[in-house]
Amino acid sequence: MTYKKFKYFILLISIFTIGINAFGQADLSSPYSRFGLGDLFVGSPNTKLKGMGGISNAISNNTILSPNNPASFAAIDTLSILFDAGFYIKTASFSTTSMTESGSNASFEYANIGLSATKWWKLGVGVTPYSNKEYNVITNHNDLGSYNVSFQGEGGITKVYIANGFKIGKNLSLGVTASYLFGKLSDITSVYYPDSVFFINGRRSIDTRVSDFKFDYGFIYSIPINSCKLNIGATYSQNTNLSSKRDLFIRNMFKGFEGQSENPIDTLEFEQDEKVEISIPDGFGVGFTLEKNNRWLLGADFNWSGWKGFSMNGVNDSLQNAWNIAIGGSYKPASTSISSYFKKITYRAGFHYDQTYYNVYGTSINKYGVTLGLGLPVQRSLTTFNVAVEFGALGTTNNNLVKESYFNISISMSIYDRWFIKKKYK
Repeated sequence: MTYKKFKYFILLISIFTIGINAFGQADLSSPYSRFGLGDLFVGSPNTKLKGMGGISNAISNNTILSPNNPASFAAIDTLSILFDAGFYIKTASFSTTSMTESGSNASFEYANIGLSATKWWKLGVGVTPYSNKEYNVITNHNDLGSYNVSFQGEGGITKVYIANGFKIGKNLSLGVTASYLFGKLSDITSVYYPDSVFFINGRRSIDTRVSDFKFDYGFIYSIPINSCKLNIGATYSQNTNLSSKRDLFIRNMFKGFEGQSENPIDTLEFEQDEKVEISIPDGFGVGFTLEKNNRWLLGADFNWSGWKGFSMNGVNDSLQNAWNIAIGGSYKPASTSISSYFKKITYRAGFHYDQTYYNVYGTSINKYGVTLGLGLPVQRSLTTFNVAVEFGALGTTNNNLVKESYFNISISMSIYDRWFIKKKYK
């Protein structure tokens, strides 16, 4: 291994380690992350694709890694290796009919690697977030005296995957991904009397630890049309029961709210390492892209997943089936060595609309976003820096609910290198 490749190897290991640790930290999530597994990361874990609205089902390009469809890895050049890692900055404002709060957060987002095993078998390895949970909601009640109910949660689930892309003939690619999901979700529900120190408060804490595998499949069929190429892709996410464990602790106490130390009285229930079965539903996606010689690309996706049947330990949550549509594209004016730098920049734009799996008080929680992106090449190399921005909103203030207006910036570095060429000296 040359010194250059050794440096890359150390860089990749370091970023993967940092990424796994970063995903375990609290993130900025909506109050709706109280339900289900929290906020699901349903978009594409790739900044290039984020700039195009998140399209990913039919991407077949030797410079773009699209983990959402494992068949896309079959497009990797036999003598090349691709590395892509990114982070994001999020600013959000949460509003009801009577108040508004805001917050911001920055975090490592993903790391993906693609390389060749044989001429017909290509591999992808990566780490991405699967879900995130962070909420703190307090409701006031006056039916049996004045008391508050507090709902708090944090944690998340991380996904580490190995994707396999197989080239079958000239136009067909197949793929399968084995993903390992792991992480902890913590939920705390408290009932307390803020106006009296003589009433006994109650608290229930649930820590759920997830650790299991799931599998996803995909195919892409490419059709040459004159100087263009039409790609048609589809994905299928297999339903699975994640074997997990939880700790349950229900107790009475004095204080324990608004920063006061908890003074426990007695334990009502305590369970440790209780086996929990989390039912993840199946889902599918379809899409197409039309592209020409890495100059321009247009595409659209549709995805669906059956979260209405979600259950945790046999108990159904108030979820609904989820779907989303995404439309996007990119354009690069020129790519020759004598072109000006601005003509070598790739310009991207897109849009997505989602019916999330949240349904609260009979109201569907929907989301939309408009995206813009840039691919900034590094001179005299195949490395690019990518930027994607997104403006969007989640939820509604109707029916006493919360609306989130957000602004995201995603930044990544994409390295494309030749590793398997033997140098010849005369």
